[in-house]
Amino acid sequence: MNDLHKLELASSIRRGLERECLRVTPKGDIADTLHSKAIGSALTHPYITTDYSEALLEFITPTLQDPQELLDFLQELHLFTLKNIGDEILWNNSMPCLLRKDSEIPIAYYGTSNIGKMKTIYRKGLFHRYGSSMQTISGVHFNFSLSDECFEKLRQKDSFQGGFQDYKSKKYMTAIRNIHKYSWLIPYMMGSSPSICRSFLHKTSKKYNLIKFDERGTLSYQGATSLRLSHLGYTNAEQFHINISYNSLESYIRDLRQIIHSKSKDWEKIGIIENNEYKQLNDNILQLENEYYSGVRPKRKTLSGESPTNALAERGVEYIEIRSLDVNPFSLIGINLDQILFLDVFLLFCLLSDAEKFDLEATNEYRKNQELVARHGRTPDIVLFRSGEKVALLDWGKELFQDLFKIAHALDGTYDYSKAISTFEKGLTDPNLLYSAKLECDMQDNNETFFQHTLRRSAEISDLLRSKPLPTEKDAHLAQVTRQSLKRQEEIEKSDDLEFKDFLAHYFQQNI
Repeated sequence: MNDLHKLELASSIRRGLERECLRVTPKGDIADTLHSKAIGSALTHPYITTDYSEALLEFITPTLQDPQELLDFLQELHLFTLKNIGDEILWNNSMPCLLRKDSEIPIAYYGTSNIGKMKTIYRKGLFHRYGSSMQTISGVHFNFSLSDECFEKLRQKDSFQGGFQDYKSKKYMTAIRNIHKYSWLIPYMMGSSPSICRSFLHKTSKKYNLIKFDERGTLSYQGATSLRLSHLGYTNAEQFHINISYNSLESYIRDLRQIIHSKSKDWEKIGIIENNEYKQLNDNILQLENEYYSGVRPKRKTLSGESPTNALAERGVEYIEIRSLDVNPFSLIGINLDQILFLDVFLLFCLLSDAEKFDLEATNEYRKNQELVARHGRTPDIVLFRSGEKVALLDWGKELFQDLFKIAHALDGTYDYSKAISTFEKGLTDPNLLYSAKLECDMQDNNETFFQHTLRRSAEISDLLRSKPLPTEKDAHLAQVTRQSLKRQEEIEKSDDLEFKDFLAHYFQQNI
């Protein structure tokens, strides 16, 4: 990592954010209203869409170079949405409170086009396979890339003889292996879901060995940081047996395609079509690539009707998507500047460092570490596993931060990266400074359950955001984008010229 300054890293980083959050009623119920046309088409709007549920909003920023500009754009999406959804509230935590039955949670609807039907049926399949609870968990995704100019400097420095895109893909896959290796660091530093509402588990907690945080329905583990990233969160215990190789882009595509086209005895029992209605897209282990719940993905923007693996195979990795961030309940928009600066440094460290090839043992090791930290990360003297050996989290963390500070110093300038890294480093020796600890302390100080605390804070934050003015030009731009998205959905629906079954067959033919 010598000569970092020559790479001009700070100006080379490109970022994007995707923030998920549930719309809830003032009483805390998941909203059963349709996605408002006042915020556009969930199918075609570039910035405001839905995820699993009709009530699960997803805000998507464009790719931007300036971190503060990125946060400002994300806040503008919040302001525009709150202005157009009546008195509904944006739930400000990753973990939901399910005050209604699983089957009553509305699945997202994307219209009558073939692509819209596919998106909705995919979500029906998730319901039949895993239930709705897991699918209502929210997170923040961080999209990270470097400029081509920076990659060219790295390619020359490494004397790489292959093609430019091959080099980019190779470096991004190296970064992904390192991100997995150090995956425990993100829930430790940024985990914000240490407790859950009993309703999330449908009043059953014995099989999970959870403890009572209070006597009124809040459950936790001793020293938990991120139950969202634990075995009862979005990581999905049903998929622990799936192993996708990240040793190269080719092996990643090969393994993912094989899983997509492999039958599942469990999912066969569900059936595909019943009474002329689709229950799932297929009965394979995964319906689509996105069903594989990994904390990080190699990504490439897709063309219309193109599958993610086909885009990667055709044009290589364009950026990496970090999916392991909890919604930060202390931020109005789920993430703050210090987190972005930390992620810049951490991801550069992962990209610039060498990474050994992964085998099954290494894969199981990083999964075990993430689970340990998600459930008990703030436990004194917690021990992790590194290359088959035990290592104290504190010792490993101190080693990592030495390298992170080197990169931070090289990035310092417009933004104080070193200060941000120092802020998070303090959490190593004093876990009470972590978001997870602060959240539980706030609940205790206010004598509130998880539900009471999250609903109160969500209402306060939604009210505060509603009180903020949205600049006229920003409002007008988002209103125009909204109208265009509705028109675009109509055009897509009118232009379909294939039967749905033929559309599906054509889509899945790409990955063979």
